[in-house]
Amino acid sequence: MSRSRAFAAASLGARLIVGASVAACAVALVGVAVFTPWRPVTTTPLTIDERPAAADVTLACAGGILVGGRTSADASVIDVAAAGETVAGAPAIAAGGAGPEVTTLITPDVRGELGALSYVEAPAGDTPAQLAAATSSTAEADDIRGLTAAGCTPPLSESWLVGGASTTGRSGFVQLSNPSAVAATVSLTAFTAAGASTADGETGTIVVVPPGAQRVVPLAGLAPNADNPVVRVTAQGAPVAATLQSSWIRTITPSGVDVQTPIALPSARQVIPGVVVSGDPAGELPDAVTTVVRVLAPAAAGDALVTVTTGADAAALAPISVPMEAGVPVDLELPRLPAGAYSITIEASVPVVAAARQATQAGPGGDYAWHAAAPAIAVPSLVAVPGGGAPTLHLVSAGAPATVTVTPPSGRAIELMLAAGGTATLALPGTGVYAIDTGGTVVHASVSLVAEGLNAAYPVWSSEAVGDAVRVYP
Repeated sequence: MSRSRAFAAASLGARLIVGASVAACAVALVGVAVFTPWRPVTTTPLTIDERPAAADVTLACAGGILVGGRTSADASVIDVAAAGETVAGAPAIAAGGAGPEVTTLITPDVRGELGALSYVEAPAGDTPAQLAAATSSTAEADDIRGLTAAGCTPPLSESWLVGGASTTGRSGFVQLSNPSAVAATVSLTAFTAAGASTADGETGTIVVVPPGAQRVVPLAGLAPNADNPVVRVTAQGAPVAATLQSSWIRTITPSGVDVQTPIALPSARQVIPGVVVSGDPAGELPDAVTTVVRVLAPAAAGDALVTVTTGADAAALAPISVPMEAGVPVDLELPRLPAGAYSITIEASVPVVAAARQATQAGPGGDYAWHAAAPAIAVPSLVAVPGGGAPTLHLVSAGAPATVTVTPPSGRAIELMLAAGGTATLALPGTGVYAIDTGGTVVHASVSLVAEGLNAAYPVWSSEAVGDAVRVYP
């Protein structure tokens, strides 16, 4: 072998050895990288927490009591049987400020002055606006009798009205209030024993509510001959405040009227505080029914457990299980309860809406009130109390013990202690706007008005609060 060939062979061998060594080192390094924990490298992004500006608070009040069919020449005319009297208040008024902006809503479907109002309270700088209002009316006529009371509520894009009927002797009106400057297109879907109505196709009955107006829709047109309807209200373009007025004539005797505020959304747990049972009227049977609970599972079948509790937090009845079909309301008649105040809790396997009707007597005459499920309150809130009867505040703890401070218009605070899941009642000294501070604990509340042979009730809504801070990543 020549010297040049020997050198070439040696050079080739050296390159092979070096290449093999490099490959072996690479494999070893990869193995070490796989099995050796690496120190994480983290960076904190720049963030800004911005709290949304405090917004206006808007409330709409349904107004007084309506009655239809008084004019024989035109039975479709809706008259005002009694105008509404509204109590409203805000911290700005107490501080000597101008108070909320008040507007009378136009009511093109009604003949007479209904007293439907809207209120707008602007925030003071960064301080959230607070506002409360409520309306009451009393009618005493040959074709309608009773006491109504309802809190004025904020407009919603979706709400549920649980109550009323359209069978013989019973009538009702769905009232749609639009306090905004934009027209609202509202879809009304009635749920009855036959399921959900589709009067105008899958979207239900469509009603256009002009800005600054209230439209009135007879319940019989939405749910003909229905003994336990529930109405879903959905709005586009602008939210609306929906209420349901119902009345009852048994044979020829007026037997009550009520104006009911809505339930915002279905939930697996609904709480109805402050169902007041008056004493047994003379001559009535002990087992006469005066209390009825209505429950609807809109979307899916399930079971609901109905629990009735006294003011002493003791079970008044054994819990009652109620099977439910999807989209079909159920009326549960409760055995006659002794005189007193009760809370009703519905716990279901699926989201439901619920309300309870309490009559002052089982036979013709008297009055009744529909008690809508009360929303949760966990922030300092206001509640307005109108006239018409002796007012009482009813509180139910959502689960944890609570110390609730109630401040009347006089300014002298009152503390109420609630056990976990317990109840409390407070006889209120009179009309006006009261402040409620739950100390951050979730409670449910309602106000009842009771007079001789008359009753009315409405849930307390949480006051508007500033939204949580929004984290922005610039």
